Amino acid sequence: QEAIRRGSAWLDRIRDQELPIFGRTAEQIRELTDNDKAAVSQLADAILRDPGMTAKLLRIANSVIFNTSGIPITTVSRAVVMLGFDMVRQVALSVAFVDALLRGPVRERVLREMARACHAAVQARWLAARRHDPQPEEVFIAALLYRFGEMAFWCFAGAAGDELDEALRHDPQYPGDVEQSLLGFRLHQLTAALTRDWRVSPLLQSVLKGGYSKRSREQAVVLAFRLAEGSEGGWNTERARARLKEAADYLQVPIEDIAEAVMKNAVEAATIAECYGAGDAVRFIPQ
Repeated sequence: QEAIRRGSAWLDRIRDQELPIFGRTAEQIRELTDNDKAAVSQLADAILRDPGMTAKLLRIANSVIFNTSGIPITTVSRAVVMLGFDMVRQVALSVAFVDALLRGPVRERVLREMARACHAAVQARWLAARRHDPQPEEVFIAALLYRFGEMAFWCFAGAAGDELDEALRHDPQYPGDVEQSLLGFRLHQLTAALTRDWRVSPLLQSVLKGGYSKRSREQAVVLAFRLAEGSEGGWNTERARARLKEAADYLQVPIEDIAEAVMKNAVEAATIAECYGAGDAVRFIPQ
């Protein structure tokens, strides 16, 4: 009971005090999607009200990750036509979320999480595309937001964050146990609750529920995150090789067939971090 109470208190704080602007943006964009009659122009108008979001959305839409045709996307309406209504909505939400986080004082752990998120997103999209997923961009968004409760916590945690940061440096092996003993709950529970509340990504909700099949798109999200995390000490470490092996097994190919592409994806991830306005996180992505 105590764990639930403490987790709920943090959830309320992030949702109502720290990220209310994001919550309102999410609400506005979601209302348009929930309303079947909402025209493309209404979604475009909602995005265009925020010049910063418009610029970032167009940069992301024109990145090689999203724009495989190579035809420049110069307007939000065009982005909706090219990427689809739902995809533009999800990208707009992810931009709003990253913006909301980067407004506050950003500690190193937030930048590390942001770097990992951008890296995982690019790897996840690539894994999904290799498996002929009909919507690899949806897998990209789910991986990008895979730990967004954790990111929000680190942004706004103050003294509790300093204490947890210190404890995790001493005992990095089992972070979930450290979080549980200090906070009374695990940070991934925040992600699950926020994803449910804000209905950010249906695929991410499915990933967090667990119980998915071994070679599913949900598995691509988790493997991509493990790959991004495992490569942080460089690609030549034993850990990075083990994670590369997991990705190769997922695709049912030898490691040699994917190693070069995976390393190239990390370079692409740095570009994506820049598109989101998280340039300071780039140094944590292995190049």
